[in-house]
Amino acid sequence: MLGTKAAKRYAKAVFELAEEQGVAETVAAELSRLAVACSDPTLRQTLALPLLPLKARKAIAEQIAAVFAVHPLTGNFLRVLAENDRLADLVAIERAYRALYDRARGRVHATIRLATSVGQEELDTLVEALCRLTGKTVVPTVEIDPDLLGGAVVELEGRVYDASLKTQLHRLEETLVQQA
Repeated sequence: MLGTKAAKRYAKAVFELAEEQGVAETVAAELSRLAVACSDPTLRQTLALPLLPLKARKAIAEQIAAVFAVHPLTGNFLRVLAENDRLADLVAIERAYRALYDRARGRVHATIRLATSVGQEELDTLVEALCRLTGKTVVPTVEIDPDLLGGAVVELEGRVYDASLKTQLHRLEETLVQQA
């Protein structure tokens, strides 16, 4: 797997070119689709072969570009990855690209774990509060976790905001034990 620094360098290079050409959104969508395809176990194993010849890597990049009918910039980027034996690292590069893309557009992703599903209005209220907290547009991913018993746990920008009933009960228990 490609190191984080290298993935960021590749992502930054293609992101800057995509921004210059006004196709950052197109490239983001294409890289996302390509990363899903490269997650296929068979393709991932093939791309990770240490002795895969350059000619074969280039042929794979060309096939991928043709099958997905990608923008010329994305196609050229795939060729660069093939030449540098980095096609297997497309998933890490896509993640780094997505982070740059979102940051440039003032977006952050949040994982919201809830004990039960909630209505859209309640979810919108929570997302609005998170937007005010960060000053950015929050893109939520909602997960249902019955172990929480009630409330929510939000993971946002490397922080965890835990307002679950399970945690509140645990804190109450600790307080009672300390007082005893």
